[in-house]
Amino acid sequence: MSLQIVANSLLGVSIFLALFAEGSVISRADVRYLFGKPGRLLRTLLALNVLSPLVAVLVCRTFSLHPAVMVALVTLACAPVGGLFPQAMLALVPAGRAAYAHGVFFASTLLSVLLTPPSVELLNLVFGGDVHIRPLTVAEVAVGAMLLPLGLGIAIGRNWPALSRWRPHLQRLSSLLLLASLVAYLPVAWPQFATIAREGTLAAIALTTLLSMAAGHLLGGPEADSRTMLAFATVARHPGVALAVASLTEQPLARAGVLLAVMVNQFAVVPYRLWRKRVHAAVATVPAAGAHSTSGSRH
Repeated sequence: MSLQIVANSLLGVSIFLALFAEGSVISRADVRYLFGKPGRLLRTLLALNVLSPLVAVLVCRTFSLHPAVMVALVTLACAPVGGLFPQAMLALVPAGRAAYAHGVFFASTLLSVLLTPPSVELLNLVFGGDVHIRPLTVAEVAVGAMLLPLGLGIAIGRNWPALSRWRPHLQRLSSLLLLASLVAYLPVAWPQFATIAREGTLAAIALTTLLSMAAGHLLGGPEADSRTMLAFATVARHPGVALAVASLTEQPLARAGVLLAVMVNQFAVVPYRLWRKRVHAAVATVPAAGAHSTSGSRH
């Protein structure tokens, strides 16, 4: 069995567990959250399904990139939000605001079947056939890789609430399998990085990340937590869906391109993450300081 087959198997199980675990704790309120707020839903979809793909197209048109990197940026920009996104937001926003993170994840997953294929078709037209991805194939991947495990998690979670206690363990296992998948694929992809990483490639990937986050931040609305979550949602795309779609293109190095883009993405978001952590910490200390002052005034 080749390392690539092992990596694919580990990745598939990791994706399934992450989505199943997230589905097991999604409540009816989470499902209704964005769909009950048309303005916020529209801004979310604009950031995820219009501006983020547009940024990827503009960067690909501006920089002289290897076709594999172009495929990677396009497929990541069109992929739905990843299953670990809501959990990752807990360190950046108050626990009471998690409904938006769950709502963004659920809406992105559900609507990906409808919105991703036309987005991909539009990108095909923009690229003039240089990067050809069948929209129907994207829809099939979204249904199989996203909706099925998420739906199972929601159904079982509703009928067996005790399953929620296993969520942290399932997510931890999913993260470990994802890491193992990347490690297994790295020996294959590493030599390919030298081929696809032309001069300016890393800067182009980082620029795509930063511009997409800026779009999400600006469209997040007046609340700091919403801006933080939508900014991260624009770049926290489902790597498994991107890899699956990229592997169906005619570009043999597309998977390596996706892996390179994901790795650069993790470094590019660090400054914004540190900034939003400081903002979150400052906001959290204000009520505490106010409560202390009030308590002291009573004595």
